Amino acid sequence: MTGARSIGLFFTDREAFRTIDLLRLLYAMTAVVAFFVTEAGRSVYRPYIYENGINDLGIADSMGNLGGIVVQIFFSLAILNSQKRKAFNVIGFLVAGYILYEIVQPYLPKGVFDWKDIFGTIIGGVVSVLVLLLLRAIVKNNRVFVKL
Repeated sequence: MTGARSIGLFFTDREAFRTIDLLRLLYAMTAVVAFFVTEAGRSVYRPYIYENGINDLGIADSMGNLGGIVVQIFFSLAILNSQKRKAFNVIGFLVAGYILYEIVQPYLPKGVFDWKDIFGTIIGGVVSVLVLLLLRAIVKNNRVFVKL
């Protein structure tokens, strides 16, 4: 098998990739909801915390990573329609990528390393695993709408 094919199969199956089913739609909806929650956190929660001098243990500081990783994970799952084991591969890959990006930021133009962003990424990854497990527990019979 060629490199590109084997990498693709690490994250999804050909059959699942060509199928539009209930879980895929739920992944997409979760990504959209997570996006709006993240943006509300950035535009409402973060300014409120900063203006009132509240110590929220760095949640406001790492809001972009915490919510952004959830958005990225479920957006990727919606595109790939990864099955359970391969969904964990997607989550692990994206969390590791975000952490690696945070580590190399000091070497990039205008990049700043922040431990809170790494913790936010890890927490967002854990939240994503929990949401994934919840969705899979709720959807016992994954209804297929279209097979391409």
